[in-house]
Amino acid sequence: MQLTTLTNGKHDGVGLIEVLISLLIIAIGVLGMVAIHNRSLQYNHSAYVYSQATLLAADMLDRIQANSLLAKTSSSYQVNATAYAFSQCLAEEYPNRCERGSCTTTEMAVYDILQWKFQLACQIPGSQGTITYLDSGDLRTYTVRLSFTDRSDRFPLSDVVLRSIL
Repeated sequence: MQLTTLTNGKHDGVGLIEVLISLLIIAIGVLGMVAIHNRSLQYNHSAYVYSQATLLAADMLDRIQANSLLAKTSSSYQVNATAYAFSQCLAEEYPNRCERGSCTTTEMAVYDILQWKFQLACQIPGSQGTITYLDSGDLRTYTVRLSFTDRSDRFPLSDVVLRSIL
């Protein structure tokens, strides 16, 4: 007994076309997932930079409050964006002159600013920090502002601003 197969010429290659179309659909889906993942990484980095900026601004306000006697009566903690700036985060430039606790309150203010500016250079490269104050009666309000780019080549700069009353 001999088996014969009947083939119809109309169905040749249909399986191959179906496979190619399904591969195209899968490739489009994978590219979409890659784009979503890339965007997620960008937003995650942006949130990290904002968190670091907020922590650094709060750290500076804590330093000001720790030296409140001087902070209430002088302008030692007022600093503009370019003063005491570090261009790089180099270990040999780390300010440590008041580590032993033998500084005056004025020297401590300069030390606090140097430490803060060094941390800015290390944790948020390219950032700028300013500290200003405003007197209102017997109260002094300090404002710490950090300006930075949260994603590469994004302008204008982003800001984190924290205020504290002494």
